Amino acid sequence: MRKQIEWFLGVWWTVIVRPIFFYTKLKEEEWKGKSLTFFLVNTWVLALVATVVIYVTQYIPVGSALVEGISGLKFVLILPVLLTLIFVFFLITVLILEGGFAFSFFILFFLVGYLLHYTCLFLGGKGSLNRMLQSMFYSSAVMLFGVVVPLLMILTGYGKLDFTLFRAGFGFIYVLVLIYAYGLWAVAARKTYGVPKWKAFLGAIVPIIILLIFGVLFDKMALLKLEPWIS
Repeated sequence: MRKQIEWFLGVWWTVIVRPIFFYTKLKEEEWKGKSLTFFLVNTWVLALVATVVIYVTQYIPVGSALVEGISGLKFVLILPVLLTLIFVFFLITVLILEGGFAFSFFILFFLVGYLLHYTCLFLGGKGSLNRMLQSMFYSSAVMLFGVVVPLLMILTGYGKLDFTLFRAGFGFIYVLVLIYAYGLWAVAARKTYGVPKWKAFLGAIVPIIILLIFGVLFDKMALLKLEPWIS
């Protein structure tokens, strides 16, 4: 377990801090191997953080109301039941979130990989779709920047942050993640297909534009509807 954690942290740090070095030294392997494992670890971390946030903002207030007025021996007697319920609900929640995160982000990175592959081929590059998908799943390191959003949700849920500020913070983090992803995808495209730098950045801008449009639509159509739940 320790070696796996050290491997993940080492890869994550290199991808984020030294992406050119990472993608230059990256040896092509089956994308369903280490790169997919790296991606799944990222989704598990997000799921765990999101579960903790749900507990803090939703489950704890509800649970506190249920045991209000119970103290002394009565509380000691129901404590084992409470601990069991806490564990069960935590497990159920993290499994549901992990399934949702893994499925949605897998589709995202897989489709972006295909889009970049054919875009770079159109721009005159030559490379392997397998290596592109491998590179894409390693670029999932940017997902962990998203853990800031659940932390903002806690502050908003406990009245320390106005929802308008939460919305602004969410948008800011989303844009920063896309900018970082843009750089990673451009580097991956250049190293995979051997295209000039300007063509790599031109090809990588296509999925970024699509994701920016999605972000705007999500902010206008969905984020506002989450205000009662978050606040």
